[in-house]
Amino acid sequence: MARPRLFAAALHRDVELGAVAADSYADAIAGADIVCACTHSPEPVVRGAWLDPGTHVTSVGFNPEGREVDADAVARALVVVESRTAALAPYPSGSNDLVWAIRDGAVGEDHVHAEIGELVSGTRPGRTSPDQITLYKSVGVAAQDAAAAALALETARARGLGTEIEI
Repeated sequence: MARPRLFAAALHRDVELGAVAADSYADAIAGADIVCACTHSPEPVVRGAWLDPGTHVTSVGFNPEGREVDADAVARALVVVESRTAALAPYPSGSNDLVWAIRDGAVGEDHVHAEIGELVSGTRPGRTSPDQITLYKSVGVAAQDAAAAALALETARARGLGTEIEI
């Protein structure tokens, strides 16, 4: 646990961020309002048993041999994805977190509540209760990433922010 403690101390010192190293994933998640996972772990680092009511989970990790969110977390959550087609596709493009939960009978394909665009456009509701656990599972849809990057670049240029580098 030396490396996480050193990293937390550096964050505290260098950017004045109140970071604390946890002894386990369960300890890190305990009491959290928001859990963000971006791992290559073959074993779940987010488990449904560790999530408090009202927790939001964002999961962007991928490992062809495993998953970072267990089936219980998926089953307990209101699930949102970028694209149902992309998220539920078989390896190498889909999400083992969701595909394996379906394969193992924890949920059905209809458990995916919405695509992010449906929430943004208002055609599907988001969280309906403060105690509802939510999960956003991202698998990376290149067209959406490119559109977001274009909007960020346009905004930065309009505000005179950043430095453009000629390639």
